[in-house]
Amino acid sequence: MSRFVLREVERALERPSRREWIEALRSQPEVELDKSPADILREERNRR
Repeated sequence: MSRFVLREVERALERPSRREWIEALRSQPEVELDKSPADILREERNRR
């Protein structure tokens, strides 16, 4: 079990912090959509 716990701790430490994750998102360029996200999801669901 100790190996499992150690692997889980290592995996958690490899992930970016919440602050790093938010900064990475903010650094991305904004995207203009032709349709609202709700409309896009609705269309995808209707295809199934």
